[in-house]
Amino acid sequence: MLHARLSRHVHFGDCDPAQIVFYPRYFIWFDQATENLFRAAGLNWEEMHDLLEGGFAGVPLLGASADFKSASKMGDDIEVESWVDGWQDKTFTVEHRVHNRGKITVEGHEKRIWVVRAPDRPAGIRAAPIPAEVKARLSGD
Repeated sequence: MLHARLSRHVHFGDCDPAQIVFYPRYFIWFDQATENLFRAAGLNWEEMHDLLEGGFAGVPLLGASADFKSASKMGDDIEVESWVDGWQDKTFTVEHRVHNRGKITVEGHEKRIWVVRAPDRPAGIRAAPIPAEVKARLSGD
């Protein structure tokens, strides 16, 4: 599997009054890390809408969770390591590991669904099978 890393410096605005990372920030970083993973596979969001057949519309979240092992604090430099851990026909699971000073401090999990444009639907999107090319690139093939 292709692994990608996203570095972040923990700023004042990322923290709660105790100067530790406020937990919703991790979910923002996981979302950014998923985009970074796609970019590492040569799948840039800006280009995917035009390059992929079938009218790519995004990869919305179906679920997200995190297991917190230890705190990161203001001033820390962290790294989010991400990879696709499992494929289904229309969904996939992204795993995230937050590293700080050589330790895994948070383990995150996202379930995402592949959607394409569907002009005949009120929301304008529908689930679709994940293209083989996308799976191959994110699998490191």
